[in-house]
Amino acid sequence: MIAVTKCAFCGGDIKSNPDDLLLICPFCGTAQTVEGAKLKEHYMIRVHFDQNQSFTTLLDWVSKQLGVPGDLGSTAHLLKAEQIWYPFWVSRIDAQSSYKGLGRDATFSDEWPQYRGAYKRIDFFWKPESGEFSRNYEIKVPGVGAIDQDIKSMAIPTRAKEYFSHDHAEQYGGTLLHSQMSEDGAKAAAKQIALDRQTGLITQEISKIESRDDKVNIGETFLVHVPVWEIQYRYGNKSFKASVSASTGYVIESEYPRSAAFRAMGLGLGFVLLIIGAVLLAMGLGVLEIPFAPIQELVGAYVGGDLVAGGLLMAVALVFMYKGASRKQAKEKE
Repeated sequence: MIAVTKCAFCGGDIKSNPDDLLLICPFCGTAQTVEGAKLKEHYMIRVHFDQNQSFTTLLDWVSKQLGVPGDLGSTAHLLKAEQIWYPFWVSRIDAQSSYKGLGRDATFSDEWPQYRGAYKRIDFFWKPESGEFSRNYEIKVPGVGAIDQDIKSMAIPTRAKEYFSHDHAEQYGGTLLHSQMSEDGAKAAAKQIALDRQTGLITQEISKIESRDDKVNIGETFLVHVPVWEIQYRYGNKSFKASVSASTGYVIESEYPRSAAFRAMGLGLGFVLLIIGAVLLAMGLGVLEIPFAPIQELVGAYVGGDLVAGGLLMAVALVFMYKGASRKQAKEKE
């Protein structure tokens, strides 16, 4: 249900949803709480790629993917491009954790004479350990709950942030999302993420934590709106979706077609490997016997070799068949 709230600074109407906690006035651009308190630290990442440039960048990247039709770049056409401005809270955090606990160690005895460094007996035991980790984090928390996981984890060039300009956001007809998280809520979430990361560092060193002391200092916290092009394009008789960063041209994620030849190759090769793997498994289980010595030697030089080889071949076969049958979705690597 859409509600209308009066801007506390210019009196303009702000449309919002019931879950929105921090609103952006479409007239004066002021970020404010639903109670009317102004948020001073509100930034944006500027648009550097319009919809045509983003689509060109997308096609150039997609054309380099495995199995993509060679004529994709010349025949695909843009159906729709919508610019969405996603809100992110960014907190800079200093975290220090000291810990005590038990780490797992081992003693080695009875070395094999024929194998240096190989032992017949290994005894594990617990030993007390302690340490300290100090880290600096820049943690981003999405301001909206319904957000794609890849957009949630995309890199944000916060060094390029500028004070928010509603005129710039409207230049490309962008849709600005209000934040459904308050500043205090964002700080609490960022603190927990920092603690979880510290826990990850500690558990890399010890297996059991007996005690720990954490000091988490939350420094600068600000809201930044990040523009993303949500693109839909057509190739042949099918349409595909993609998300591209409007500030960097980075392909966040994209569906793309695969050529008929690639799909046929994937399905065909997968089917052949699946049959061979099934035969090897049957031989390993004693269900099938092939009394031809060269094949038996090829299957494996050790007991159970046909079971292992059959299982691996069937796994590879399923991968090929999946790649041949699926609509591919991929992400640009940072």
